[in-house]
Amino acid sequence: MKNIAVLGCGHGGQALAGHLALLGLSVNLYAHPNHLGGLNLVKSKGGIDCQGTVQGFGKLNCITTDLNLAIKDTDIVFICLPVVAHESIFINLLPYLQENHIVVNLSAQFSGIFQKEILNRSNWEKNIIIADVTSFPYACRCESPGQANIVSIKQSMGIASYNYNLSFEVASILNKFFPSKLRVMSSFIEVGLYDPCGVTHPANVLFNAGRIGNNLEFYFYKDGITKETASFLEKLDEERIEIGLKLKLNLPKFYEVMNEYYELSFNNIYDFYKLSPIHNKKTFCPAAINHRYITEDVPYSLVPWLTIGEALGVKCSAMRNIVEISSLLNNTNYFEKGRIISEAHLREFHKCG
Repeated sequence: MKNIAVLGCGHGGQALAGHLALLGLSVNLYAHPNHLGGLNLVKSKGGIDCQGTVQGFGKLNCITTDLNLAIKDTDIVFICLPVVAHESIFINLLPYLQENHIVVNLSAQFSGIFQKEILNRSNWEKNIIIADVTSFPYACRCESPGQANIVSIKQSMGIASYNYNLSFEVASILNKFFPSKLRVMSSFIEVGLYDPCGVTHPANVLFNAGRIGNNLEFYFYKDGITKETASFLEKLDEERIEIGLKLKLNLPKFYEVMNEYYELSFNNIYDFYKLSPIHNKKTFCPAAINHRYITEDVPYSLVPWLTIGEALGVKCSAMRNIVEISSLLNNTNYFEKGRIISEAHLREFHKCG
C-alpha cells in the first residue's frame, strides 16, 4: 500500500487525509506554518473525524508544518492547497522529492503545465511525475478543525500527466484507493477545460453581489439562480465547449459533468442549480465578493480559458465580461494575475507525449 502526503489542511485536505487513513493508508498531513488551517486541533486529536458519506476516525501517521517531514518516505503527494499556491509549493517541494515521486494536483486548473516548466528550468535530474485531476473528489465542509463532513463523493473524474503512458500508469496506481474513479484525459489542457468551476461560481457570485455584500445567508445554488442567470451560465459553457472543439476535444456540457460526478440526471443548468440534492444540502454561500469563487476561479479558470479561446479565434465575450467585472469589483487585474495559456503551451501540452 502506498504512503501518502496530503498538503493542505482546509476542507478538502482534511477530508482526503481522513478518508485515505480510514482506507488503511499511511497518511501525512501538512500545513504551511503561515496558513495552519485546523492543523493544531487536528494534531491534538491525532487525526480526522469523518462524517456524512464517510464515517469514522482516520488516524494520521504524521501531522506537521515541516514539508520535508511531510513527504519523507511517501510515494504520492496530493496538493490540496488553493490553486494560487500550486507553483510555490512545488518549488518548495523540489529539494525533498525523490525519484518517481508522484505529485497530484487536485482541482488543478492547468497547474501541471506551470510545474512542468519549473521542473524544466531547474534542470532537475530526478524523474518526478506530475498529474492534474479535474476537481476535488468531494463536496465537503469541515464543521470544525478535525471534523470533515463529506456530503458526497464524485463518482468519476479526469486525470492527465505530461506523458500519455504516464497518465495511464498514475491512474492505475491511484485507482487502487482514490475515492473517485479516475479516467485518463488527453492532456493538462483538457483537464483544465473540463473543470466546471469557471462556469458555476464567478458569474453567480457577481449576480448575487448585493446579497453577499450585505452578509445575507442564502443557498448559493437554489436561491442564487434565476432563469436569466442560468441562461448566462449556458453562454459561458458554450464558449468553453467551442474552445474545446477548436482543439478537437468533445467537452461535455456543464450539467453533464455534474451528472457524471454525482450520478445525477439533469438536462440543463437551471434544474441542476435548483434541484441538486448534494449542492443544496448546505448553503455553500460565499462570505464576501473576494471569496475563492472569484479570486481562484476567475484568474485560474476563466482567464486561461479566455486566453486559449482568443488564441484560437473564439469570441469569448461572456468570459471576458466576467473577468472585467470581477477585476473592477475586487480592484484586482485578473488578466495580469491569471494564468496565461500561450500558443507555445498549446503546442507543447495540448497532446501528451
